Amino acid sequence: MKFTPLDIQRREFEKAFRGLEEGEVRGFLHEIAAEWEELLAANQRLREEIVELRERNRQYQDQDRIFRETLLQAQRTKEDILEAVHREKDLLIREAQFKGDELIRQAEQRVIALEVQIRDLKLERARFLQEFEALLNRSRRFIHEVAPEIFPPGDPTVRLDELDLGGDTPPHGVQP
Repeated sequence: MKFTPLDIQRREFEKAFRGLEEGEVRGFLHEIAAEWEELLAANQRLREEIVELRERNRQYQDQDRIFRETLLQAQRTKEDILEAVHREKDLLIREAQFKGDELIRQAEQRVIALEVQIRDLKLERARFLQEFEALLNRSRRFIHEVAPEIFPPGDPTVRLDELDLGGDTPPHGVQP
């Protein structure tokens, strides 16, 4: 049963012979009503405070949930970024390896081309020396036939197969 301070103040009691002093009872009831009113006001303040604290608690829980979700999202984002960085790194490494292999292949092709060119130049040098020796021999024969007294026959010429065609020294009797 709920009593309000007004209910306590207006309460009527039956009168009895040799009963209690009515003013004293009324005064006591007024004191109880005042205290009851203070208790109800304090109770109301506490209820409002409970509602406010519950609301704050709910807000803190919401903030905590948001912070947790944000932290989880940040962790996911970090993992995604790290995964993307690793993929990019792997891609760059593969691309660099591919380019390196391509450069090596091109260099090897260039080496082969230079080796072929060097071989061709050596063959051309050998042909030139053979032709030059043949021209020299023809010129000697011609000079010996036309003017044998000016140039007496000398040592036989060096044979081409005796020449070191791979070296840097010119054949016998040929000035560089």
